[in-house]
Amino acid sequence: MRSKRKRLYIIIILISIVLLFAAKAYYDTNSIEVKHYRIENSSIGEVLSGLKVAHLSDLHIKNMGLMESEILETLKEEKPDLIFITGDFISFKGQYEPPMSFLQQLRAPFGVYAILGNTEYSNEKGSCTLCHQKRSKELKEKQNPIFLRNSFIPLEINGRAINIIGVDDPVNKKSDLKTSLKNVNSNHPSILLSHSPEIFEEASGLGIDFLLAGHNHGGQIFITKLLRKIIPLAATLEYLDGFFQQGKGLMYVSRGIGTSYLPFRLGVKPEITFFKFTNDTNEKIRMSRKNQADQISEINKTKHIEQASKVSTVSISNSPPYTLFLGFSISSILETFDFGSVIRNSFASTNSSNSSVLFDFESESDLKKLNWECHKWFELSDTNVTSGKRSLRIILPPGQYPGINFEEIEKDWSKGNYLKMDIFNPSDEDIKFHVRIDDNKSGWEYVNRFDINCELKQGMNHISIPTDSIKTNIHHRPLNLKKIKRMMVFIPNNLQPHELYIDYIRLE
Repeated sequence: MRSKRKRLYIIIILISIVLLFAAKAYYDTNSIEVKHYRIENSSIGEVLSGLKVAHLSDLHIKNMGLMESEILETLKEEKPDLIFITGDFISFKGQYEPPMSFLQQLRAPFGVYAILGNTEYSNEKGSCTLCHQKRSKELKEKQNPIFLRNSFIPLEINGRAINIIGVDDPVNKKSDLKTSLKNVNSNHPSILLSHSPEIFEEASGLGIDFLLAGHNHGGQIFITKLLRKIIPLAATLEYLDGFFQQGKGLMYVSRGIGTSYLPFRLGVKPEITFFKFTNDTNEKIRMSRKNQADQISEINKTKHIEQASKVSTVSISNSPPYTLFLGFSISSILETFDFGSVIRNSFASTNSSNSSVLFDFESESDLKKLNWECHKWFELSDTNVTSGKRSLRIILPPGQYPGINFEEIEKDWSKGNYLKMDIFNPSDEDIKFHVRIDDNKSGWEYVNRFDINCELKQGMNHISIPTDSIKTNIHHRPLNLKKIKRMMVFIPNNLQPHELYIDYIRLE
């Protein structure tokens, strides 16, 4: 009898612990911590003194809900002069309509500036809507936000200039800081937007004054901070959240708003951060006396960062943060503990059909399966057709690897002996054309994937690749033809815009 009662007590205790953790996770996921910092910085303070800067990151918007409304209301009340957003607007392979609705409502007197994150590259075909008019090569006349992709904007405020610089996503190796800094006036202070903090050392070495980043979600659950001290984790997790300093370079890493992988947060609330800059020495002395302990604790001391006592040009003070709780609702409870989404994302795009035609480009729905991005253009054409009534006309911009990523493609190639496609080259020069294929084990490494170069002569070209030749580049492992994951075609080291027509990609 006692043993049964003991087991019952243990079960009750375990259930209580689970419920407490669940309640804490729900509260942390559905709250927003609003933080305010004052930064004494002689260079940035000369331009932004007295102005308020807002920083958002990792929104991961699936729909316009309570969280999004609360953020917009908070920004309306705080009235920031500048808003910076450091990537990940959508969820993994998510849609762009909800985040676009949110972003278009942001307003700030001196502008809203943003960069792309890694989730935007999980759905490249939609990212064009961020900068371009719908279904057009033309850029929006008035962008809101203004997207910076390895570029910068010199911003003049009250007769003084500051460089607003944005790099493309470092996680997907799209960042190019040196290109971003071309023609930048180094006499002006610089604020750099980067989705991931991994470029901090490079940025500080190149004289960046202030770097804003996100990506890590503060670890999302509290145990991440403990684990990184015990076992080796990703290098970027060295910069989980908060302030970091190297030389004269200062970085702030936001915990962001949304979630990734797990649908909830635990011990790591979402945040909206506001900064005010000053270069007033007397105010610096007063604030340092008042909040000396806060200033020291705000500087993260890692092996890469100078001690706060050695830094003479930057002083940080903060007001106590406050938390906004969104309340309870059935829908938010279900979304917070939606573990089914984790499973769905893990097995995304695994469905296949028995069709031997991979792409025939006969409808607008085919265009939605292509990786749209800035300066790249796809459209259906009734010329240079080899099957049906239409072909795909593409314009590829200059770049290292401009091309097409066919992620939503037939997975089972085992019934075909050849991969074939028809490509019309209208130019009077031969074009080097590259085909890359991955299976479920390839990853992104060259050694584990299949690559082949073809030469496109002027006029129609009929590409034919035997499927039994589709083997990894180094060890020549045959790719699993039943689990093809990705096919990419591109023009390597493209020096000028090129027009091509592609049609009838199939297995025979």
